[in-house]
Amino acid sequence: MKLKNIYRLGMTIVALIAVTLSPQAQAQNLVPNSGFEDTNINKLRSYGQMEEVSKDWFSATEVPADIYGDGAKGDKIAIPKNKYGTQQPAAGLCYAGFRAYSKDSRMQRSYLEVQLPQMLDRDVMYCVSFDISLADLSRYAVNDIGVVVSDRKIEQPNLGDMIRQPDVQQKTNKVFEYTEGWEKFCGTFVGTGQEEYIVIGCFGSRSDMTIEKVKRPMGLTGAQLNHAYYFIDNVEIIEIQAKSQCKCSAAEERDMDLVYGSSSVQNEDMTDVEKINSSAIYYAFLKRTPTGSGKQTVANIATILKANPSMKINIVGHCDEDEASEGQINARYKIIGKNRGDQIRRMLEAEGVPASQFSVTDIGAQDPANSRDTDISRAKNRRVTFEIN
Repeated sequence: MKLKNIYRLGMTIVALIAVTLSPQAQAQNLVPNSGFEDTNINKLRSYGQMEEVSKDWFSATEVPADIYGDGAKGDKIAIPKNKYGTQQPAAGLCYAGFRAYSKDSRMQRSYLEVQLPQMLDRDVMYCVSFDISLADLSRYAVNDIGVVVSDRKIEQPNLGDMIRQPDVQQKTNKVFEYTEGWEKFCGTFVGTGQEEYIVIGCFGSRSDMTIEKVKRPMGLTGAQLNHAYYFIDNVEIIEIQAKSQCKCSAAEERDMDLVYGSSSVQNEDMTDVEKINSSAIYYAFLKRTPTGSGKQTVANIATILKANPSMKINIVGHCDEDEASEGQINARYKIIGKNRGDQIRRMLEAEGVPASQFSVTDIGAQDPANSRDTDISRAKNRRVTFEIN
């Protein structure tokens, strides 16, 4: 057996082991030919051959889609070194590529499309992800990279840019500019029961997207090209129960320490009952210990209760929807609203308030203060409120 064939066999075995050991490997990946390994490398000679040599994947526009393989007959689309740079596969022997932006009218954007073997389930959350790497000889890097999820095949009968709002986008809509290896793109999508196609590419308009110039990597020869070109590998759509199961890099994870900054908005003219009813304590994600302003609110409520020994209150614990989802997969967070309320109860008792003056109720995510899908809105929902009995 030739040395190169031995190397290929070894790489394939490593890739299979990596998939077996992956935490997400236990869940079914709904993307066929997700690593582009089902490709006839012997027929691979130039750009634009994806539909000819690779199974399942095709182009969403008239711009042919690219596939790369270790052992390809043409050096334009070889691995690890090709005309756009040098990159080993994230796994296996192949990866795909798409152009996200170009200043050269002869190089149009390209889009990768695949039909899923089954429709996504209604009201089920999925993690949509892939490995991505900016080609070394790209002069530019861009944002607005994403995934369109569709209930029908998308066929744009021209060479133009596909401008639309993607269904899945990196949380910060970052500029992908990493060339030295692979980084993870990921986001969540909730199915409607009809989706069966996905398209990967850059969907931003040239006037609105962020376009950054990048330096050529040290030690690399060859002229930079006036485009932003990306390699991708390991495309996955996996059913999940909570957003925390869909992780990119640490930098892309949600702001775990975000606490809504407003505490109780009160004035001296308010009655004690009005002060109690307007009080609220806010929390960081999955936390049950209040911040400094929250502790001051507890002290203020304790002062009122001790001055009014006949007053009784109900401590109401809340959580946001993401925390409720976490509770479904981790028993530690199943009653986080109650845990927050109980913590406030213990703090009031430590302030000298008799236990007979308060009760605790947990209503979870059933009464959001704000229903918008933003980090600030979710921060407003992570709270403890107070009611006069």
